[in-house]
Amino acid sequence: MIPPARKFVILCLLAFGVAAMSPPEATAQRWLQTSQLIKNVRSDGPARALLDTLVQVVERREGVEVRRTSDAPESLTLSELRDELINGPGLGLTSANKVFINYRFEIRNRGFEESIQSFQFLFRPPSGNEEDIQMLYVDASDPWVKSILQNKGTSLVTNEAALQTFKDQLSFARTVRDAQITEIAGDPVREGFEAKKRNLVQKIQRLTYGSM
Repeated sequence: MIPPARKFVILCLLAFGVAAMSPPEATAQRWLQTSQLIKNVRSDGPARALLDTLVQVVERREGVEVRRTSDAPESLTLSELRDELINGPGLGLTSANKVFINYRFEIRNRGFEESIQSFQFLFRPPSGNEEDIQMLYVDASDPWVKSILQNKGTSLVTNEAALQTFKDQLSFARTVRDAQITEIAGDPVREGFEAKKRNLVQKIQRLTYGSM
């Protein structure tokens, strides 16, 4: 016969083993979504200011190279990129009039998080009959880009001493107001996606302002 004290220890060990094999409740729960927007690059807007800042930083830093597209076979120095654009389509970086912005949204134990994944600056001919000209791709996870988004921006009109960061100005909830959603979860947005787009916008706006 097993003594009561030893029986208690065995039962405790069995209970611990069962608990260890069970999946953790909180960490197993997760919501993940991605989206892509296309936004006009206006001379007085944050996208233009960001492009100018990116170019200025690359000019000052040695060894920083850029790409025209995410799948470009090689990186280029800023001068090489400028030469390629001028000798090819005959454009300068200031000719960019559109930008694709990729976002990632996630809910985990720590709450709601939004991050900008990348920027693709391009020139879209006004006629609409010609193909887009890809000009500059920027991976927002690169440390130097992340630093620009978090620490640089433009001054508020009402208070020049207050800095509004690019991360804040180009957040999804603000940008979607005058931009077009082009992808949701990697799928191109075509006809019939209106309800899905509306639901995504409403959810992200609630989560964004609810977490402030």
